Amino acid sequence: MEEIIIKWYGPYKINNIIKYDISNEFGIYAIYRKFGDNMTLLYIGKTERPFIHRINEHAKQWLHYYRGQLFIRFGVLSFGDRKKFSSNKLADAESLLITYCKPPENISNYRFYMGRDKVKIINIGRFGLIPKILSTEMLELA
Repeated sequence: MEEIIIKWYGPYKINNIIKYDISNEFGIYAIYRKFGDNMTLLYIGKTERPFIHRINEHAKQWLHYYRGQLFIRFGVLSFGDRKKFSSNKLADAESLLITYCKPPENISNYRFYMGRDKVKIINIGRFGLIPKILSTEMLELA
């Protein structure tokens, strides 16, 4: 089974992320809305560019429609010995997270997992509403 470890950082207020060094990294990100006492996961995405660039695109396209406070968590993929980053691993992680968590702003991967078989994600750090462990086997049981 392909194991992907994601180290999560945040939450950061979405309008202040430029002051954090992590905004210049790349990987997976999760956008949340806090309205009253409720925190809702709105969107999960991936980028191979700095997070800040992709989030600025979302801000121009749709984030401004939401009331309440918007927060973001950044997930950086980490790998063990002799393993390295790949676009496929990033895409698998995004697809599995979206298919399992079903954020309302995601359209692709919402109903069906589009990644490779036998993938396991271990989330560490500040992962918020995302489960600590996810796998393609969990989708088969659901």
